[in-house]
Amino acid sequence: MMKTQKRDFTPIVLALVAIALAFLAWRQGGTGLALDGIRSGGKILLQVFPLLIAAFLTAGLIQALVTEETVTRWLGSESGWRGIALACLGGALIPGGPYVYYPIAAALLNTGAGLGVLVAFISAKNLWSISRIPVEVALLGPRITIIRYVVTFAIPPLLGFAAEALFGQRIGVIRSAINKTSELLETSEVSGDES
Repeated sequence: MMKTQKRDFTPIVLALVAIALAFLAWRQGGTGLALDGIRSGGKILLQVFPLLIAAFLTAGLIQALVTEETVTRWLGSESGWRGIALACLGGALIPGGPYVYYPIAAALLNTGAGLGVLVAFISAKNLWSISRIPVEVALLGPRITIIRYVVTFAIPPLLGFAAEALFGQRIGVIRSAINKTSELLETSEVSGDES
Protein backbone atom coordinates (compact mmCIF):
# COMPACT_ATOMS: atom_id res chain seq x y z
CA MET A 1 0.00 0.00 0.00
CA MET A 2 1.35 3.41 -0.96
CA LYS A 3 1.54 6.07 1.73
CA THR A 4 -0.07 9.40 1.02
CA GLN A 5 2.51 12.13 1.15
CA LYS A 6 1.80 15.26 3.13
CA ARG A 7 2.90 18.41 1.41
CA ASP A 8 4.08 21.50 3.31
CA PHE A 9 1.92 24.38 2.13
CA THR A 10 3.61 27.00 4.32
CA PRO A 11 5.64 28.60 1.49
CA ILE A 12 2.54 28.77 -0.71
CA VAL A 13 0.44 30.35 2.05
CA LEU A 14 3.17 32.90 2.83
CA ALA A 15 3.53 33.74 -0.87
CA LEU A 16 -0.23 34.28 -1.13
CA VAL A 17 -0.18 36.54 1.94
CA ALA A 18 2.70 38.55 0.41
CA ILE A 19 0.78 38.89 -2.87
CA ALA A 20 -2.36 39.98 -1.02
CA LEU A 21 -0.41 42.57 0.99
CA ALA A 22 1.29 43.85 -2.18
CA PHE A 23 -2.14 44.20 -3.79
CA LEU A 24 -3.46 46.11 -0.74
CA ALA A 25 -0.42 48.41 -0.79
CA TRP A 26 -0.95 49.03 -4.51
CA ARG A 27 -4.65 49.80 -3.93
CA GLN A 28 -3.88 52.22 -1.10
CA GLY A 29 -0.86 54.02 -2.48
CA GLY A 30 -0.18 52.82 -5.99
CA THR A 31 2.92 51.17 -7.38
CA GLY A 32 5.24 53.37 -5.31
CA LEU A 33 3.87 52.13 -1.97
CA ALA A 34 3.96 48.49 -3.12
CA LEU A 35 7.58 48.88 -4.26
CA ASP A 36 8.49 50.59 -0.96
CA GLY A 37 7.15 47.54 0.89
CA ILE A 38 9.06 45.16 -1.36
CA ARG A 39 12.29 47.17 -0.94
CA SER A 40 11.80 47.23 2.83
CA GLY A 41 11.33 43.45 2.87
CA GLY A 42 14.42 43.03 0.69
CA LYS A 43 16.51 45.13 3.12
CA ILE A 44 15.33 42.99 6.04
CA LEU A 45 16.20 39.85 4.08
CA LEU A 46 19.70 41.14 3.38
CA GLN A 47 20.20 41.98 7.06
CA VAL A 48 18.89 38.62 8.31
CA PHE A 49 20.42 36.38 5.63
CA PRO A 50 23.93 36.21 7.16
CA LEU A 51 22.39 35.40 10.55
CA LEU A 52 20.28 32.64 9.00
CA ILE A 53 23.33 31.08 7.37
CA ALA A 54 25.32 31.28 10.62
CA ALA A 55 22.42 29.84 12.66
CA PHE A 56 21.85 26.86 10.37
CA LEU A 57 25.58 26.19 10.08
CA THR A 58 25.85 26.33 13.90
CA ALA A 59 22.92 23.93 14.26
CA GLY A 60 24.44 21.53 11.74
CA LEU A 61 27.87 21.69 13.36
CA ILE A 62 26.37 21.06 16.79
CA GLN A 63 24.79 17.89 15.43
CA ALA A 64 28.02 16.83 13.75
CA LEU A 65 30.49 17.69 16.51
CA VAL A 66 28.65 17.04 19.74
CA THR A 67 27.86 13.41 20.37
CA GLU A 68 24.42 12.32 21.41
CA GLU A 69 25.96 10.81 24.52
CA THR A 70 27.43 14.18 25.58
CA VAL A 71 24.19 16.08 24.97
CA THR A 72 22.19 13.42 26.79
CA ARG A 73 24.57 13.49 29.77
CA TRP A 74 24.65 17.29 30.09
CA LEU A 75 21.27 18.32 28.66
CA GLY A 76 19.15 15.17 28.59
CA SER A 77 16.05 14.40 30.64
CA GLU A 78 18.21 12.95 33.42
CA SER A 79 20.47 16.01 33.69
CA GLY A 80 18.12 17.63 36.22
CA TRP A 81 18.87 21.10 37.55
CA ARG A 82 22.32 21.16 35.89
CA GLY A 83 20.82 20.77 32.41
CA ILE A 84 18.12 23.37 33.11
CA ALA A 85 20.75 25.82 34.46
CA LEU A 86 23.02 25.32 31.41
CA ALA A 87 20.05 25.78 29.08
CA CYS A 88 19.02 29.00 30.84
CA LEU A 89 22.56 30.33 30.66
CA GLY A 90 22.84 29.43 26.98
CA GLY A 91 19.49 31.04 26.22
CA ALA A 92 20.50 34.23 28.01
CA LEU A 93 23.84 34.51 26.23
CA ILE A 94 22.99 33.54 22.64
CA PRO A 95 22.45 36.56 20.38
CA GLY A 96 19.90 36.91 17.61
CA GLY A 97 16.25 36.26 17.07
CA PRO A 98 14.15 33.14 16.54
CA TYR A 99 15.93 32.35 13.27
CA VAL A 100 19.07 31.84 15.37
CA TYR A 101 17.90 30.00 18.47
CA TYR A 102 15.21 27.72 17.02
CA PRO A 103 17.64 25.89 14.68
CA ILE A 104 20.00 25.48 17.65
CA ALA A 105 17.13 24.17 19.80
CA ALA A 106 16.23 21.74 17.00
CA ALA A 107 19.83 20.54 16.81
CA LEU A 108 19.86 19.98 20.58
CA LEU A 109 16.55 18.12 20.35
CA ASN A 110 17.93 15.86 17.60
CA THR A 111 21.08 15.10 19.58
CA GLY A 112 19.39 14.09 22.84
CA ALA A 113 18.40 17.18 24.87
CA GLY A 114 15.46 16.82 27.22
CA LEU A 115 12.17 18.64 26.82
CA GLY A 116 12.65 20.66 30.01
CA VAL A 117 16.06 21.80 28.80
CA LEU A 118 14.62 22.95 25.47
CA VAL A 119 11.77 24.84 27.16
CA ALA A 120 14.22 26.47 29.60
CA PHE A 121 16.56 27.44 26.73
CA ILE A 122 13.82 29.08 24.65
CA SER A 123 12.22 30.74 27.69
CA ALA A 124 15.55 32.14 28.90
CA LYS A 125 16.31 33.45 25.41
CA ASN A 126 13.04 35.35 25.43
CA LEU A 127 13.16 36.59 29.04
CA TRP A 128 16.85 36.84 30.00
CA SER A 129 18.50 37.87 26.74
CA ILE A 130 21.65 39.78 27.64
CA SER A 131 21.80 41.33 24.16
CA ARG A 132 18.45 43.01 24.80
CA ILE A 133 19.54 44.85 27.97
CA PRO A 134 21.06 47.97 26.31
CA VAL A 135 17.96 48.55 24.17
CA GLU A 136 15.63 47.90 27.08
CA VAL A 137 17.54 50.31 29.36
CA ALA A 138 17.60 52.96 26.63
CA LEU A 139 13.87 52.72 25.90
CA LEU A 140 12.40 51.88 29.33
CA GLY A 141 15.06 53.03 31.73
CA PRO A 142 17.18 51.02 34.16
CA ARG A 143 14.53 50.77 36.89
CA ILE A 144 11.89 49.07 34.73
CA THR A 145 14.54 46.83 33.16
CA ILE A 146 15.77 45.66 36.57
CA ILE A 147 12.21 45.09 37.82
CA ARG A 148 11.38 43.07 34.71
CA TYR A 149 14.48 40.90 35.09
CA VAL A 150 13.82 40.32 38.80
CA VAL A 151 10.15 39.44 38.22
CA THR A 152 10.91 37.06 35.34
CA PHE A 153 14.10 35.53 36.77
CA ALA A 154 12.52 32.30 38.04
CA ILE A 155 10.27 31.69 35.03
CA PRO A 156 12.66 29.88 32.60
CA PRO A 157 13.88 27.29 35.13
CA LEU A 158 10.36 26.76 36.50
CA LEU A 159 9.00 26.26 32.99
CA GLY A 160 11.83 23.85 32.25
CA PHE A 161 11.15 21.77 35.37
CA ALA A 162 7.37 21.84 34.72
CA ALA A 163 7.78 20.77 31.08
CA GLU A 164 10.09 17.94 32.08
CA ALA A 165 7.80 16.76 34.89
CA LEU A 166 4.60 16.93 32.85
CA PHE A 167 5.74 15.96 29.36
CA GLY A 168 9.40 14.87 29.56
CA GLN A 169 8.60 11.18 29.13
CA ARG A 170 7.13 11.99 25.70
CA ILE A 171 10.38 13.38 24.25
CA GLY A 172 10.95 10.15 22.28
CA VAL A 173 7.51 10.46 20.69
CA ILE A 174 8.20 14.12 19.86
CA ARG A 175 11.56 13.27 18.22
CA SER A 176 9.95 10.45 16.27
CA ALA A 177 7.16 12.70 15.00
CA ILE A 178 9.64 15.40 13.94
CA ASN A 179 11.82 12.85 12.13
CA LYS A 180 8.78 11.35 10.41
CA THR A 181 7.64 14.81 9.28
CA SER A 182 11.13 15.61 7.96
CA GLU A 183 11.20 12.33 6.03
CA LEU A 184 7.78 13.04 4.54
CA LEU A 185 8.86 16.53 3.48
CA GLU A 186 12.06 15.18 1.90
CA THR A 187 10.08 12.46 0.09
CA SER A 188 7.53 14.96 -1.21
CA GLU A 189 10.31 17.28 -2.43
CA VAL A 190 12.00 14.40 -4.26
CA SER A 191 8.74 13.24 -5.85
CA GLY A 192 7.92 16.87 -6.76
CA ASP A 193 11.29 17.21 -8.50
CA GLU A 194 10.69 14.03 -10.51
CA SER A 195 7.29 15.11 -11.83
